[in-house]
Amino acid sequence: MAFGPPLISKTIAMNAPKYKRIVEPFADMGTVALFPGMKKPKQHTVNIINETIFALMSFVQALSAADKKKLKGYDWIASPEGFDAALSISAVDGTDLFYRFFYLKQFGVKAKDPETPPTFDFLKFGHNMSSLLFTLPVDKVGLKKVTLTNEDPLSILGAAGGSDTFLILLPMMPEQIKAVESKLGGLTAQYFYAKKSKANEDIFEAASTGETIISTFAQASIMMATIEVRTNYEHKSANKLKVVEPIEGVAA
Repeated sequence: MAFGPPLISKTIAMNAPKYKRIVEPFADMGTVALFPGMKKPKQHTVNIINETIFALMSFVQALSAADKKKLKGYDWIASPEGFDAALSISAVDGTDLFYRFFYLKQFGVKAKDPETPPTFDFLKFGHNMSSLLFTLPVDKVGLKKVTLTNEDPLSILGAAGGSDTFLILLPMMPEQIKAVESKLGGLTAQYFYAKKSKANEDIFEAASTGETIISTFAQASIMMATIEVRTNYEHKSANKLKVVEPIEGVAA
């Protein structure tokens, strides 16, 4: 899948409330729109902060037969020469951007300095990633009725409301996490909020602040280490979740 959902998409799907509308203000790491176990809403807003990821998802959403034909003509086999050629592409949208992004992602090694370009991973020499092309039609179907936006996530969050709305909140940056947590108590929409958590003590501390938390649990995740999840609706915890004991005054 070209734009796979977060590793916790299954957890979100298994613990979702009833909804008519889904809003994802922080969807750079993936979207549940592409998760097959998620019920399709009447309205679905996916906000992408990163302009490159937004351009890539917009390309997939509008994918044409001509685009697919052109993509098939690219070199999808890993080699130093192919890597250098992909690295030299300067396109900001369309098939060239799609090819450059995924070629470098699959066959590159990131430098510690974010300003330094990636280098070719010789362990991937000869690998073929053309199978990526077979997932594109499926991804396009998943994004068919989705509204893609590239806006301030907090403005998206502020405009989302109503008990029939399901907010999926997966902020990654510390300042985003702090801003979202300051707004949780005032939300009228149903929300699923998750963040990195170093230890379960973080969850108890959050619950003891008096915030409106109906349930919290932690889950091991490769992407987010241990995550803390908060919701303001009742749900059945997914299998294999490490459920945190309820705090006094907070329903589990």
